[in-house]
Amino acid sequence: MNNDEIFSHKLFLLGKFTASLIHEIRNPLSVIKMNLEFLNMLKSELPTEANDSIQSCVEATNRMIFLIENFSDFSKKHPSELSICNVNEITQIAVNISQVNASRMNLYIETELSPNMPSIYFHKDKMLHVFLNLLNNAIEAKNKSDKIFVRTYLRTIDDKQKIVWEIEDSGTGIDYELGDKIFSDFYTSKKKGTGLGLGVCKMLLEQYNAEIHFESEPGKGTKFFVFFDTSSLRNENAKQNTDN
Repeated sequence: MNNDEIFSHKLFLLGKFTASLIHEIRNPLSVIKMNLEFLNMLKSELPTEANDSIQSCVEATNRMIFLIENFSDFSKKHPSELSICNVNEITQIAVNISQVNASRMNLYIETELSPNMPSIYFHKDKMLHVFLNLLNNAIEAKNKSDKIFVRTYLRTIDDKQKIVWEIEDSGTGIDYELGDKIFSDFYTSKKKGTGLGLGVCKMLLEQYNAEIHFESEPGKGTKFFVFFDTSSLRNENAKQNTDN
């Protein structure tokens, strides 16, 4: 089989098993969520550290349920589900969820979020999915440093103002020759990886006119950059005014 046939076959197999996998995963997740909610009722009797861990588990479980319930149409764009998003707020949610896993590896996620960032129109859950995926990759890439840096700031590119979301790790880095291949469907360097992570991130971002790029130095670490167009909010407001 040629590459296109192999790719099509993989997609066919993925689609074939999706329905049964969703059913098998949803049931135990529901049990986990129910027990976490029960533990939440006992939070006054538990230490702060335990409550923080429980809350992180609740948020992670809700995210998994969201992914499962939306997997079949996760790649589709839904304009009606767009809302005003604050990148800093969603970043903080993603960091709070990821810090529990990072702490287990003696890592600290340090944020440098520029204040007074403009809001944009985006799909909040999909933005959160992208941030969590990139944070998880940075955690797994741990090398010698005990910190991961997440930054937000404004930058003018081609006379257009962009919100830049940046994550920096000091892991093993990415080989130069790989280039944008890391965003290809089914590419992975992990033994148990599906190769869907960065490819899905790129797809979700491009649906809403956002971009993702990276810089890396093998042995020293990697930076990923997500660029959001700040004109989305102005364009949506203009459209609503026209409709009215």
